[in-house]
Amino acid sequence: MSNNSHEAEQVGYACAALSVFILCCRIVISRWRREPVDLSFFLVLLSMVVIIGRIITNNFYLEFGTANDVLHNPHFSDSNDTSHLKTGSILVLLARVLLTGVLWLQICLLLLFYSRITSGITWADRLTKTAWITTWVTFVAIVLATFLECHPIELYWQVDPDPGHCVEAYVQLLLQSIANIVIDILLLTIAYPLICLRKRSLSEYVSLYTLFALGTFCIVITIIRVILVFNEGSSQTTRSLWASVQMFVSCFVANAPTIYGSLRVARRKRSGQRSPLGYASGERSTRPSRPEGESWIKMDEEIALTPTAPNALMAPPTAILYGTDINPTSHPLPSFPIR
Repeated sequence: MSNNSHEAEQVGYACAALSVFILCCRIVISRWRREPVDLSFFLVLLSMVVIIGRIITNNFYLEFGTANDVLHNPHFSDSNDTSHLKTGSILVLLARVLLTGVLWLQICLLLLFYSRITSGITWADRLTKTAWITTWVTFVAIVLATFLECHPIELYWQVDPDPGHCVEAYVQLLLQSIANIVIDILLLTIAYPLICLRKRSLSEYVSLYTLFALGTFCIVITIIRVILVFNEGSSQTTRSLWASVQMFVSCFVANAPTIYGSLRVARRKRSGQRSPLGYASGERSTRPSRPEGESWIKMDEEIALTPTAPNALMAPPTAILYGTDINPTSHPLPSFPIR
């Protein structure tokens, strides 16, 4: 194993460990809060399984090498056993599918999150449905491109004669990256108009734009990865290293808002239990009163984090965006029509 492969392997282990840790935190907090098991719970579990599968796959193909490394990397030794090169090349294809799976699972988690906080807003629902369709279509397209870019598929592990540039898998890389950027932009488009529904304080704007900065950071990482892979002649170690970084960033961006929101909701509930104002007519209030100046993203995690349950998504959008209560007439409607 070369030094570059060793570095890619270490980065892969670190990013996988951090990603699994983030997902474990989400699961633990969810169980601690005794939230009902919903679709997002199973997506998180599946993400953990796919990440572990990918890091195991990475370990073997970085050890065995690939036909692409032998053909296009002058620093790579061609003394590897032919059977090992074939195994490594096949495992690379599997790793690319697993990476796409991880990234797209995080997209699904974000779509579920946005679906809850924008439920009942027609234009947001339409954008969300468009994003869901785009997610499924692009995932299938990327998986097909992964296996069909070289035809027949045996070219992926062929060394002599030279199979051509298809083993560099630029089509797969570009399709995956462009699709990822397009979906990220769709997600930002879904969330951005919510900022404009009313005037906010400086601290509220800072909180909201932090979310957009994280989403933009995902796009930046994707672009950096593409540029470096092209500059390095599609070196598999470069692809592996930056794919690991992109995986970690995606896991952080997709799960940080939910984890942060869950902790805030738990803290607010604890404060409400200690306060006599949290009770009325002998019953505990189902929603703590809102501290003045709280932004919707800080106040309404409880709605956004509530799993899909009967009547859970029937609250009017104004209650989600403004709410200290569920009565939409207690707050002014947005100044622009919602269609």
